[in-house]
Amino acid sequence: MIILVNDANILIDLLKIDLLAAFFRLSYEFHVTDFVTAEIQEENIAELDIYFKRKILNEKKFSYEELMEIQSLKASCKGLSIPDCSCLFHAKNHSGRLLTGDAALRKHAEQNQILVHGILWIFDKLVDQTIITQAQAHDKLARLLSINPRLPGIECKKRLKKWEQG
Repeated sequence: MIILVNDANILIDLLKIDLLAAFFRLSYEFHVTDFVTAEIQEENIAELDIYFKRKILNEKKFSYEELMEIQSLKASCKGLSIPDCSCLFHAKNHSGRLLTGDAALRKHAEQNQILVHGILWIFDKLVDQTIITQAQAHDKLARLLSINPRLPGIECKKRLKKWEQG
């Protein structure tokens, strides 16, 4: 099973547009680090609790030795936070794919030969696996664009046009 290691911004975006339940229906194994969990606001963590309890979302807690390795990684990865480095570390050690919308984290992941995807990849998979319709994808992406200006505009427009007829 392919492991997806989630950065906070992905989970937060999915929460904002009410796609979290659909996301966890994808055919993957979902992971998050305890550092990322700590970044997510308390009311949003409550929404994730059901997925932790059902063991759909696995939270990685690190040993002392692993924490030292994460700290060392942070020293070599300028501009990344400890939560970012925890995602890199976990994805690399479990041959997982990293899900993030953070450009700096994406760059470091690619430099470390870690497959990395963003929110648009998730939308594509939700449509491909028929978890949501193209019309639903269009509406949710349009909503996300209105609240997240950091998304890649050209790629978003391509998908919106493709899914418009839904």
